[in-house]
Amino acid sequence: MIYSLIALISGGTVAVSILLNARLGALKGLYKGVFVNYMMGSLLAIPLAVIINGFTIPDIAFNWALIISLSGGMIGYVVVLLNSHLTPKIGILYVTILLFIGQIGTGIIIDGIRDGHFSAGKIFGSILIITGLAYLLRLERIKSK
Repeated sequence: MIYSLIALISGGTVAVSILLNARLGALKGLYKGVFVNYMMGSLLAIPLAVIINGFTIPDIAFNWALIISLSGGMIGYVVVLLNSHLTPKIGILYVTILLFIGQIGTGIIIDGIRDGHFSAGKIFGSILIITGLAYLLRLERIKSK
């Protein structure tokens, strides 16, 4: 139950983050806005990591796991950049829905690769969710006309 609550809160913070990043990008420029986002994240994450690790700095060995971890930061940069660029053009609802659909699809692919097979239940559930989101978007378009 607690993990579901954390996931729900995380999803809410993603939507707020997208909105704030788009506003920051509009005020300071797209690249400066994303840079500020990552600098603020680093200023918060580094002390938290040191505290969680018991105030010790771990030995870091250069290996593929480190490279993959660092590539996540680069992918995150691109995601924030695209979100900040798209949000003023298509709106927060559409960006959030597209992001959610991308996460569902990527999750199914990663689970399928990890498990060695694709779960029909997960695929069917994802189709239901995407269908519901498409219906929501259709209602939103009808309302706006």
